[in-house]
Amino acid sequence: MKIKLSIIIVNYKTHQLTILCIQSIFNTVKEINYEVIVVDNNSDDDSEKQIKKNFPQVIWIQKKENDGFGRANNVGIKHSKGKYILLLNSDIILLTNTVEKCLNVIRNDKSIGILGCKLLNEDGTIQKSTYTGNGNATDILKDNLLLDYIFKLHKKKKKIKALMGSFILIPKVVLDKVGWFDSDFFMYSEDIDLCRRIGKQGYKIFYYNEVQAIHKHGASSLNKDWAIKQNYLSNALLQYKSYGIFNYLLYHVIFFVNTLTNLFAMWFLDETYRKGFWLEQNYYFSNILCYFAIPFLFKRKIGIGKRLFRRN
Repeated sequence: MKIKLSIIIVNYKTHQLTILCIQSIFNTVKEINYEVIVVDNNSDDDSEKQIKKNFPQVIWIQKKENDGFGRANNVGIKHSKGKYILLLNSDIILLTNTVEKCLNVIRNDKSIGILGCKLLNEDGTIQKSTYTGNGNATDILKDNLLLDYIFKLHKKKKKIKALMGSFILIPKVVLDKVGWFDSDFFMYSEDIDLCRRIGKQGYKIFYYNEVQAIHKHGASSLNKDWAIKQNYLSNALLQYKSYGIFNYLLYHVIFFVNTLTNLFAMWFLDETYRKGFWLEQNYYFSNILCYFAIPFLFKRKIGIGKRLFRRN
């Protein structure tokens, strides 16, 4: 029987989470012919032994270096045989019928280019599952406390522009048309970039909120401070690739203006914001030299793998 679905999981020193994720696949996915591919980013531990011991039927791909989320998924996609590709974080737990229902929706609507489901915390509360902005120059204006206070920017309803990469289902034909993950990204923002390119081709970014999966958010990140700094770095690269040099510079100018405005406004408008203000500024400004380097090191087209933007 021809494989309909390829489920790809990237593992990096998270074999305990990956085992739980795979177990949830075999427990809940019953009516689909599928394969499970685990791409290991050079964990240098006993991940392969532990995972293959529990699931010998899993396709294991061992990489010789850790070169990030996007590149590892691209390797998995290259080896996949399914008509549809389901990309899962290692810290995802699937629930009954989640995959079948998602696959039925995307099979019956050819206009859907990428589909995500509702993500839940372990206690059942709703987690962020989508992006309503691409983090560009105008998007970050809502982070200005004074402007938000005057114009209520956070309360204005916005269209979903991207899906969290923790659970995304994509027809293989769409990936082949728009391109796979941009290999310039090491981690973070590559899901937004992929959604942006899929949307530009006229496909729908579909958030299927009638089904859920549990996401142990952040469990696969080994160093939280590093992860936040890398997130800022990747988002800066996304701005340049998506909008060009003028909007890229405008993005940083607005961020700096927000910093100055919020430094004064927070004492009058938002006590909660004060607690994390200096930490967030430190995260952003610690990358300042890298921001200057981006336009010189990268081209706006999809990376061809000569560079990888990773914070040391």
